[in-house]
Amino acid sequence: MAMILSKTPVRIAFGGGGTDVEPYSSDYGGYVVNATIDKYIRCELARREDNKINIYSSDKLSNYEFDYIEELSDIKDPSSIIEAILQLMLPNIGLDIHIDVEPPKQAGLGASASLSTALISGLLKIENKEIILDQVAEKGYYVEQNILKNEGGRQDQYAAVYGGFNGLVFSGNSNVKVEKLKISDSFVKKIEKNLLLYYTGEPHTSGDLVRKQVKAYIDNKERSKNSLDKLKEIAYDIRDSLVSEDFERFGILLSEDLETKTKFNPLLTTDYMKDLNKLMIKNGAIGGRVCGAGGGGCMIWLLKSGKKKEIKKLLEKHQGEIINFQFVNKGLELLED
Repeated sequence: MAMILSKTPVRIAFGGGGTDVEPYSSDYGGYVVNATIDKYIRCELARREDNKINIYSSDKLSNYEFDYIEELSDIKDPSSIIEAILQLMLPNIGLDIHIDVEPPKQAGLGASASLSTALISGLLKIENKEIILDQVAEKGYYVEQNILKNEGGRQDQYAAVYGGFNGLVFSGNSNVKVEKLKISDSFVKKIEKNLLLYYTGEPHTSGDLVRKQVKAYIDNKERSKNSLDKLKEIAYDIRDSLVSEDFERFGILLSEDLETKTKFNPLLTTDYMKDLNKLMIKNGAIGGRVCGAGGGGCMIWLLKSGKKKEIKKLLEKHQGEIINFQFVNKGLELLED
């Protein structure tokens, strides 16, 4: 096996974000609804004849090499997720690793989880080790939570490996159940046609925001629990609106999620994001929300039929970028060459 190609998609979160974060998910159980889109992290791994590991990334900021495998066990400051993954996996072979990142950085689409699961699965495959999706997701979570100290939940890693429209049930720690949502192709296409994904141009750092959420939960457990309970309830309603194909209700619930989450965490939206949301609702959006932990990154809006062209023109005057996408059903994909 000379070369492995692995890829995972990123996701759009619809509701329940934050309920997958400890300690709430262990105390009361969490529920998140999300769907994967055709923006990928791709990893190409090729065996070398020596013991060097060379890494090349499309962002041109992560190109470096290790002369000896043993160096990986002594990384003092794994600021790069790639280094952190190598520290965890400690491959026994020399490798050239090429990484291609399609989505914008720090966009709130779960790209770091998609990168970690793609690279972890590629490393397992090239060493002929067993690949179990839940274990790949958990390894990706471990890297961010325990090595990089980037606090967060588990929804991104499970979305990346499973793909599709999912309801994710979190019962504490690694007890995660993936519910595939049964939605007709025609309704998926209707959402796809009328859902606008917009990168605000303001990057976010999810770990900082989630860290503040966890602190708020510990400091004022009753108030935080009530907010997270409400977010979980909305996520179940979002699931029901998708399964029953209630287009209008789905859009309204996106805004309910945003409103509830903003009360819980005022740092979710910047002033620019608030202004954008008002503009969208005024000009034909049924509802919308922030993707990921917020404080920048992407936003989504479900638009009334026929409004997309008009709204796109409005957004041309702003600093961000519309991301064209399609929903995809596949999660992790691996090819051998």
